[in-house]
Amino acid sequence: MAKEYALTVEVPEIEETAYDHDRPISSLIRTQLQHLQAAEHLLPKKDHTHININRLHTEREASEYIQKVTSKLHPEGAAGKPKAASRGKSKAGKKSGKASGRKSLRTKSVATKRK
Repeated sequence: MAKEYALTVEVPEIEETAYDHDRPISSLIRTQLQHLQAAEHLLPKKDHTHININRLHTEREASEYIQKVTSKLHPEGAAGKPKAASRGKSKAGKKSGKASGRKSLRTKSVATKRK
């Protein structure tokens, strides 16, 4: 027995022009390239791509640059394997001020101080 739903959505056919990698980049992609270049310059010089983003004109060229910079910024994701989310707390997350022998640095509230 087939389920009936109150609302169904028609999904349009994917147009061939949607995947044109040789299309000129948009202003949105240009802005993304500028932000990535700024982040790239925070890396050590040896990790710079030395790519002039003003010479990138197509979505394919922009995509290649974005992949290179992203792999430098996030080397743990460069292998292409998605990491499973950890369910347990990390060692750093398990430590608290009291457990490590430190006193709490909490201050009294203003109402308590006035009394």
